[in-house]
Amino acid sequence: MLEATLRVTCEQNVDAAPERVWSLLAVPAALAVAPGRRFAFPVPSEVPGTDRLCCMIVSARENVHCAVVDVREEIPSQLICWQVRSAPARKETLTLSVRPRPGGCTLGIAVSEVVPRSFKGSYQQYWRRTTGDWARRLQSVAEGDMPWPPDGMPAEMREVCAGFELPENTEQASASTEIKADADVVWATLWSADADRLIDPETFVWAGTVPGTPPRAVGELRCSVTRQADDRFTAVVHVVTELAEGRRLVMQRIGSPDTEITHLITPVPGGTRLQLTARWPALAVRKAVATRAADTIAEDLRARAEAYKESAEKA
Repeated sequence: MLEATLRVTCEQNVDAAPERVWSLLAVPAALAVAPGRRFAFPVPSEVPGTDRLCCMIVSARENVHCAVVDVREEIPSQLICWQVRSAPARKETLTLSVRPRPGGCTLGIAVSEVVPRSFKGSYQQYWRRTTGDWARRLQSVAEGDMPWPPDGMPAEMREVCAGFELPENTEQASASTEIKADADVVWATLWSADADRLIDPETFVWAGTVPGTPPRAVGELRCSVTRQADDRFTAVVHVVTELAEGRRLVMQRIGSPDTEITHLITPVPGGTRLQLTARWPALAVRKAVATRAADTIAEDLRARAEAYKESAEKA
């Protein structure tokens, strides 16, 4: 496919001190001020090969997804450039800048993206509209006409990420294991990032609670970031939809593919039985394809069950 690089720039005069505007532009929350419904937060750990990794949950037309961006360049008090590091590869950068002027400053936004050549015009039209709206929204925040973006996920985004209702026609896969540990130890393991690390230690980057969502409660959003072979990153978000303390935990994946996973803990002689069950909408594909998909998910569940087992028995 033939590709082309588009570049779109936009400037907006702001009646606010450059220091105030920079304090807004220099944090991930500035990305969430862009038009649409989104929430951005920093990954709270150092990741080799990155500067400041950040996750951004975006509610798009068709679904919700979580992008991963990183600081590519920064000139303190002047410019910050965010590079999209999500997999699959996207060659896109977002640059925010501030330049002093009498009585305030000038805020700048520059976008660079490699797109299919035949669609360059539509992409350019989208970014011209988006950067203009984004600059005006940043101006309103800096001048006090709009609230400063919060560190925690706002209520409207929590509602977007509240989960989904499975249809009557579903498919499922399951896996179980017996763990030589008390039920409370296994329960604690379900909430630990250590289990995510054990599943695939070579690609694991970070796992934890999305800021502003209630930890270990219905409504908690849990995000897991992994590194791919091409040095890109994948972020997966799940929401807790049901919770029976110490016994049952149900989580749903936010975004495609729609998947629900139930964690069931049962005390047994000598330890605890953990059963994992995944359900998803029935696929409109040939039976052989659906069977392969179910087998793949069952294999992943077995790997997760063994990771929980290993972590709990070490505790």
